[in-house]
Amino acid sequence: MTDEQVLPFIESDPAASAESLRATMADQGYVFFRHIVPEDVILDVRRQILALQRDADWIDTDSHDLMDGVMRKDVVPTMEGKADYLAVYRKVLKLPAFHGLPEYSTLMQAASKLLDHPNPLVHPRRIGRMSFPNYVEATTPPHQDHFYIRGAVETYSCWMPLGYVPPALGGLAIWPGSHRLGFVEHTAHFEGAVGGRGVYPDELARPDAPVWYSTTFEPGDALFFHAFTVHKALPNLSGDQMRLSTDNRYQRPHEPIEPGALRPHFDLN
Repeated sequence: MTDEQVLPFIESDPAASAESLRATMADQGYVFFRHIVPEDVILDVRRQILALQRDADWIDTDSHDLMDGVMRKDVVPTMEGKADYLAVYRKVLKLPAFHGLPEYSTLMQAASKLLDHPNPLVHPRRIGRMSFPNYVEATTPPHQDHFYIRGAVETYSCWMPLGYVPPALGGLAIWPGSHRLGFVEHTAHFEGAVGGRGVYPDELARPDAPVWYSTTFEPGDALFFHAFTVHKALPNLSGDQMRLSTDNRYQRPHEPIEPGALRPHFDLN
C-alpha cells in the first residue's frame, strides 16, 4: 500500500434500520458493507471484463488463469481518456451485467435507506475503473465527488471491487468525518492522475490531521459515501495484476442532477 497508516473500516449491517444507517453516514461520511452482493454476481462481471482485456492483448492467459487478471509483460500501462483505454472501456460499458450491477436489489435497498426514499435514482452514467499495476502517477488523488458530479448534495457514491483487492492492489481510502467540511474548492492539480484535480488534506481547516480508512476488499463488498466525503485511490503496487472496480451514484429522483450524469461515461455510446 503506502507507508502512511491506514485503519480498517467500521463495518455496517445492511439489515440495520434506515435510521441507524443514516446516523452512521451522518457521523462517518460512509457506510461499508461486507458481501452485500453475492460473490458469483461480482465474479461474473469480472470474468466478462477480463475477457475483453484478454482480447485486447492486455491479459496473460498463456501462463495464468484469466480470473487472476495478470498483465502481459509487454503491455504499456494506459489510463482513462487515452484512446487504447477507451477502446476497451467502451465495450465494458455495453456489458449488460456491468450496466445492471448498481440496480442489484440489495444495493437499491441500501440506497433507499440512506436516502429515505422508496425509489432512489441510479445515475445512468455507470463508471468502471481499470487500474494498471505500477502506474502510480495515475492514482486518483484525494477529492470530493461533488466536484465532478455536482447536482444534489445528498448524492451517495458506491464503490465496489470487482474481485479480491488486498492491500497490494490498492483499493479506495476514506477520510471519515471529512464530509462535515462542506464543499472544498479543488485547487490542487495532480499531473497525470485520473481526474487530475483534488485537495491537499493537510491544508484543510481541520484541527486534526487526516486519518485514512480502508480494508482488504472482497467480492460483494460495497462502500457508500457522501458526495462531500474526501477519499482517494490507493496505488496498485501488485507488480502485475489489474485492479477492477466500479463507481455508481444514487440520489432522490426529484432532486437536481448534472446533465452529464444522464449520459454514458466519456459519452461512449
